[in-house]
Amino acid sequence: MREQPWLFETFDVRDIPWMPIGNFPTPIHRLENLEKFLGYDGIWIKRDDKSSNIYGGNKVRKFEFVLADAKRKNAKWVMSFGGLGSNQTLALTIYASKLGMKTISVLVYQPITEHVLKNLWLMHYFGSHISYAGNVPRAVLKAIWHILTKRKLYVVPVGASSPLGTLGYVDAMIELKKDVDEGRAEMPRAIFVAVGSCGTYAGLLVGKKLLGLDDVKIIGIAVSKDSIKTKERVLKLARKTYKLLKEHASVPEVKIDENDIIIDDNYLGRCYGDPTRESVKAVILLKKLENVELETTYTGKTIAALIDYARRGIEGPILFWNTFNSVDLSYAFKEMDYKKMPKNLWRFFMMERAEKKIEEEVNKEVEKELREAGFEV
Repeated sequence: MREQPWLFETFDVRDIPWMPIGNFPTPIHRLENLEKFLGYDGIWIKRDDKSSNIYGGNKVRKFEFVLADAKRKNAKWVMSFGGLGSNQTLALTIYASKLGMKTISVLVYQPITEHVLKNLWLMHYFGSHISYAGNVPRAVLKAIWHILTKRKLYVVPVGASSPLGTLGYVDAMIELKKDVDEGRAEMPRAIFVAVGSCGTYAGLLVGKKLLGLDDVKIIGIAVSKDSIKTKERVLKLARKTYKLLKEHASVPEVKIDENDIIIDDNYLGRCYGDPTRESVKAVILLKKLENVELETTYTGKTIAALIDYARRGIEGPILFWNTFNSVDLSYAFKEMDYKKMPKNLWRFFMMERAEKKIEEEVNKEVEKELREAGFEV
């Protein structure tokens, strides 16, 4: 583990909480089989799925700052929010427990997929107190109740996307430049990344501005409705993050405005968590071509967008920033029994998975396309 973030080295950061949690830099390499399949030259992947040997994904970078702050404030409990299959509340449960803190996961409904059920079980398995609310108004009421009844409770916002957590992806953009400068990769003309709580995108944007990478587009693939509001949240969070840095570091003067932000909501589907045909197909395709595991809520929709942009001739090189986890947690599923969980969660395990209806058909379609492209299936 490194002694300090690249951010601290680059801009002489002072008095910002941080602790080493992940393994950085994460790998970066070309997706050569996907390039061959698409007939496109220059598709790269940044492997934040390998950000830790415990549990990977984009939250690790954020938690290096957020959980350091929680420890500094002597928190006994940490609470956060998400959908039933939230990667963030699961990641928080795992890392907070390693630091001796208990976790409360306030969850709302999302379409039931295999990934959702696995994450829900893992939250229980790793010791989270699961507080199912159903919808956002009830989640607010439950959160208030926990705040009033728990001593030394630290609240982590959705996605750990506070200005402090967002610094993790300012640091990540500096890491990408190091990858390029040290010959591990080409500088992309476009970066594709999922946008949910906006912290990952906002951090990359602030890092891009600080480093003067004006030729790099960051294309955010929305996972929830209303791209205008998403753009507003990104802008607000990016400006707050930059302000935090100015208070604690020697950073150049930059201007961040809405013209810097590209949000595409054409790959969303009906709602948050909806496993679209394109996202299911992209997940299957990347697994078969590159042995990279994705899911249909965030990363599947993002790689589906990248594939579409590549087919339409976007100028490369292009980079897919993989924000999922690839650490094998199969040992935890050997004990999987939903009846060990709170009773109000049982019904979700008896529902039909939302992606099941299209998986078989799409799988056959992918195999046919791969054979036609000269790949062994």
